Amino acid sequence: MADDYSIAGASAAQNQLLNEIAASLHVTTPHLSDVANDVYDYVTTGLQQETQGPASWVSFITPSVTQDIRSAIKHESQSLGMTINTQAGRLKISSIKFTSGQPAAINKQVFYLRKDQVFEDIATRLSEFVNSHELGPGPLPLGVNIDRPIEETSKLGGRVADNVDCGPFRSVDIAQALGAVILKKHLPVRVTSVTNCVVSTLVAAQHRFHNTSVALILNHGINASYYEQASRIPKLQAKEGRVAVNTELARYGEHSAVLAPTRWDHRLDRESANTGTHTFEKLVADKYLGEIVRNLITDFMDAQLIFPKNADASVLGEAYSFFTSYMTIMEDQSGDLREVGDLLRAGFNIQASVVDRQIVRALCHMVTMRAAKLVGAAVAGIVRRASEPQAAAAAAAAVVSISGQLTEMNQPYVACTTGTAQALLLRMGLPAPTFNVLGEDGYTVGAALAALSK
Repeated sequence: MADDYSIAGASAAQNQLLNEIAASLHVTTPHLSDVANDVYDYVTTGLQQETQGPASWVSFITPSVTQDIRSAIKHESQSLGMTINTQAGRLKISSIKFTSGQPAAINKQVFYLRKDQVFEDIATRLSEFVNSHELGPGPLPLGVNIDRPIEETSKLGGRVADNVDCGPFRSVDIAQALGAVILKKHLPVRVTSVTNCVVSTLVAAQHRFHNTSVALILNHGINASYYEQASRIPKLQAKEGRVAVNTELARYGEHSAVLAPTRWDHRLDRESANTGTHTFEKLVADKYLGEIVRNLITDFMDAQLIFPKNADASVLGEAYSFFTSYMTIMEDQSGDLREVGDLLRAGFNIQASVVDRQIVRALCHMVTMRAAKLVGAAVAGIVRRASEPQAAAAAAAAVVSISGQLTEMNQPYVACTTGTAQALLLRMGLPAPTFNVLGEDGYTVGAALAALSK
């Protein structure tokens, strides 16, 4: 049964709509168990397919990657990490110096990419970075992250999947294309690794928390990866060692009825730029949570159940104007919810009553908790898959590392995610996992680490 969100002092109509929304967004424990099992099936099916499809993608990691890294950084080492964000057209470059096996110094710089001659532009930015930070001597190993699935073509990495719409990067072998322009410009850099961001996060987590088996990214989007024995992946020819599996968790649910999206989810999907895809991401990720809350608020406004009738609705009427970062107001415990009121006044030019503020806070809480519980269920399904090689009676508790801006921005989300995963895994007869927070830049450090492993 859904929690009662009734507000003292609110009208019967306000409380009725509030609790109708709460009931629609409520997820039961049996439903969460179904989601966990469905995510397990989603990953397992993806690993059985002969060709890369809408399920899971397998990314190459040398079997002894962590040993390679620890050997490489026994002495002082330096490497570069690069993240290519194809959705935002943004490039992040970091230089990381490892002392006594730990990252001791990090220089970071963010650039915006041109839409044409993109690899020439990346090499130019790389040259600017190396020169401005006086890095060297070369050649410096460079690990590259990209926010798209990779089809492996060599130990360096591979090409961006050809069924992914990402402009000039589609079907391109990143190491080959970038390496060519680096040679052309005579830069003291060599590409030694190309991975998806979530795989780099797993590498960084494995280095920092040695027993990590699953990594989760809670950023603008969502993804997860885990280590798998190659012998358990039918579509791989290799039968020895471990590989890192990029689950493409954002795409879970595209071919499943288990998630059961609400009418607000369907509205968001219909009005999005990628209708019909990334189903799970649209229910749980930073990019979309604020927009779900905005749609709920505008439903209250359409019913004339919130804010003064003459309130300026122009800003709230704009898609994605209610940022997910605003949802931290649900933690406001002041008597008059001053933080909520200040946000509505400063961000939307709306003078809100205390009841109005309570409604907005409640909507933020509902959306956050649903998302966190669904992510926890997904983590439980992935941990179940990662734990299978061990006998159930002897299975050690999994170690899950979380990276991304939501780990710092929304603590209740993270706490609910971890608690849900632990409870579901105990119901499955598996030990409750240990969770570690890696920080926002985990994948950048992971790229630099992967660069040293080749």
